[in-house]
Amino acid sequence: MVPCSIENGIKIRIKIIYSLLVLIALLLAARFFYLQVVRHDHYLEKARNIYITSRETHGKRGEIFDCNGYLLVGNAPCMEISATPANIRTPELRLKTAKLMAEYLDRDFDYYYKKLSPTISRRQADGKIVEKPNSYQMISRFAPIDTSLQLRGKLRELGINSNTVSFRDTSRRTYPKGRLMANVLGFTNIVDDDSVPQSGLEKELNPEITQKSGKMLFTRARDGEKLDYGVNFDQQSQDGKNVYLTISEPIQAILEEELDQAMIDSEPNAIYAAIADPATGKILALAQRPSIDPNDRKTFTPEAIRTRIAEDAYEPGSVVKALCIGKSLDWGIVTPDMHFDGENGYWKEEKISDTRKGGYGNMDVSEVIQHSSNIGTGKIAQLMGKEQLYQALRIFGCGEKTGLPFPVESSGRIRPVSKWDRYSLTRFSIGYGVLWTPLQLLRAYCGIANGGMMPQLRLIDHFEDTRTGEITTPPVEMPRRVFQNPKTSEILTDMMIKVTQPGGTARRAAIPGFDVAGKTGTSHKVINGKYSYLPSTSMASFIGFVPAKNPKLVMLVTVDCPHRGHHHGGSAAGPVFSRTAKRVLQYMNIQPDKPIPGK
Repeated sequence: MVPCSIENGIKIRIKIIYSLLVLIALLLAARFFYLQVVRHDHYLEKARNIYITSRETHGKRGEIFDCNGYLLVGNAPCMEISATPANIRTPELRLKTAKLMAEYLDRDFDYYYKKLSPTISRRQADGKIVEKPNSYQMISRFAPIDTSLQLRGKLRELGINSNTVSFRDTSRRTYPKGRLMANVLGFTNIVDDDSVPQSGLEKELNPEITQKSGKMLFTRARDGEKLDYGVNFDQQSQDGKNVYLTISEPIQAILEEELDQAMIDSEPNAIYAAIADPATGKILALAQRPSIDPNDRKTFTPEAIRTRIAEDAYEPGSVVKALCIGKSLDWGIVTPDMHFDGENGYWKEEKISDTRKGGYGNMDVSEVIQHSSNIGTGKIAQLMGKEQLYQALRIFGCGEKTGLPFPVESSGRIRPVSKWDRYSLTRFSIGYGVLWTPLQLLRAYCGIANGGMMPQLRLIDHFEDTRTGEITTPPVEMPRRVFQNPKTSEILTDMMIKVTQPGGTARRAAIPGFDVAGKTGTSHKVINGKYSYLPSTSMASFIGFVPAKNPKLVMLVTVDCPHRGHHHGGSAAGPVFSRTAKRVLQYMNIQPDKPIPGK
């Protein structure tokens, strides 16, 4: 029989052990409650950081197409390869990795071996140079997809995972048409891993065509490799909007081929040319030489990169005469049958001469345009007076930007009447002392060709949201009425047709089977503060529309300082107009409106 004292001691020990177990259980329960409830979010986040990671995703930059959907600027899929060299475990592994990169990518072994150095020298704020782990190196920004996948497979065989060498899907901006319309389209550069537009539409339309980045969350294994399950997006990336231009690639190609030929024929400093639909203001082609090839950075020079057809303003000479005379007819200041004395080639009072030796006698208004008489135009301008001549030039857009989407566009220049001098009236009316851009002149002549209604020039047809399919069209202003009298345009057109006929200054701009209405312009540059009359310092222009009575296109050609052959507008620019317009009319299937001689 167990003594009572011993029995009581056992009971006490049991109670103590039980109490301790209950206390431990309560402490564990409290700890579990603290960890699972109170600190749940904290430890869940720590766990996620171990097996879940994020990666920035990138949409595609919007692409640019012509009016028929032909690709002008696109994105080629490729891979971006980067490395964390500090994670490469051994020198031997570094050696093998560099050899594989040299085998599959486009640089030599030494380049990659240096890139994969485990440490990198850094200069501290105090100027001391220290060695730090090499935590990031860009290996290849635009590697071909097929070779990238092969390289990734070989690296995985070596045990190199994505924590050491990372492969990311990306795209490279491509210009499949090379030099075609290159100045207008522009180009991009890579700055801090982003495509940064540098010029042209790439720059001006960047807010619409730039992509938006997103964030992808994914589950990873212990070695850091992405698993195929558990992928979601914290924020979806978005592609930029596609742009459809009013440009017609076939017409653009025709124009540029003819400009290349003109560069050979005339050897000028530059050539500008543009073609527009006068009824809508849509630009069908727009080109200049010199130009660039965005796929070949060796062609990039300051003069070739600029969109000079929009930026360069110059004294255009006689192409302005049709605008002044047109408004004088519209306002009833002159009538077609009025005559003006040609002063036999030299007008002493105004110190103006005509280019033809011996000049002209009495001329009606039509002959003033046909012969491009400075004297006749000056006398018409005197009848208009300063205020009305100023108003006429402003109505046609002198001193006003066209609004086309270029990063830089000149507004030209016309001085206020208060700053005109003794000779301004007769000089401004013949295209001297006023500055126009080629695009301003194109717009003005669209107004003549379109029955006195000058349309807004357009280069962008519409934008397309590739995600939703939504189409947005930029707002279009109503055409500006430049002629109040509906007959003015018809009367002026008849006069301008004579410019391309025998006796006119632009016979070489004629097109068999069509009436061509147009105007020549030959101006001289200021060299060392004075006008130079050397042939190689002239600006030779022709602008016209065809078919004259039912115009389908207006075209401007300006040859800047031809060093070879003719230097007048009719002989230097006229043939370029004729050859180009003839081919474009054939492409547009516009039939001749009169018999073709010899057929």
